[in-house]
Amino acid sequence: MSDDADGRNPLEKAVVVVTGGSAGIGRASAVAFAEAGLRVVIAARSEKRGAEAEREIRAQGGDAHFVRCDVTSPSQVHDLFARAVELYGRVDYAFNNAGVPGDGRLADLAPEDFDPAFAVNTRGLWLCMREELRLMSAQGGGSIVNNTSVHGIRTVFPGIGAYVASKHAAVALTRVAAIEHAHEGIRVNAVAPGPIESDMLAASEAAVGGATTWRGLIPSGEIGTPRQVSDVVLWLFSSASSYVNGQVIGVDGGFLAT
Repeated sequence: MSDDADGRNPLEKAVVVVTGGSAGIGRASAVAFAEAGLRVVIAARSEKRGAEAEREIRAQGGDAHFVRCDVTSPSQVHDLFARAVELYGRVDYAFNNAGVPGDGRLADLAPEDFDPAFAVNTRGLWLCMREELRLMSAQGGGSIVNNTSVHGIRTVFPGIGAYVASKHAAVALTRVAAIEHAHEGIRVNAVAPGPIESDMLAASEAAVGGATTWRGLIPSGEIGTPRQVSDVVLWLFSSASSYVNGQVIGVDGGFLAT
């Protein structure tokens, strides 16, 4: 992230909360944010992996705290942001990255199979945004980035209907929040990753063919990296994107252009 004209890092000492921050895109983003000078609150369900992410950042000289949080729990989400404010006094940025798959053809799903994707990817996202928007409104501004998916813009594969629907809803939440809070100096945008090197991509091999199938759909034939996503998120946090609001930016190697 480039410095301001006076040489100051515009993100230095600002505070960011990253949900799903213990692995994959979330962990890579937490590390990238700390490298950019942000103070990072890592939220995740896994105590072990969350603590490892915190130690990794601290070992590199960054400032990070792990807070265990299940985003499906309103009380835990509230406590997460209360803890962030207790630690750092404010929340300037948020990367709502927590997400789960939702496999199975719609006609074959039981309610207990359909519900988890919406519980995390949609309702959990809203619970986090509710806390973030309230805090940022009181502070006079901020920037929120939601991790959606190319599946939230264009239906790619059969057999993942619950996931696709939950990500379409996440896109809608992004746009509504952007409209409702623009006058308060709060920007709400989203990234829509295509295939990214991650546990979720590896796990999709059985259902949709994983990386092998995706390589045939991406113009470059390349699978993306978590850092390529976090670089876009950092740009959306920064003043360089100050007139970008309510947008869903594909980080997909050109897939959505095909």
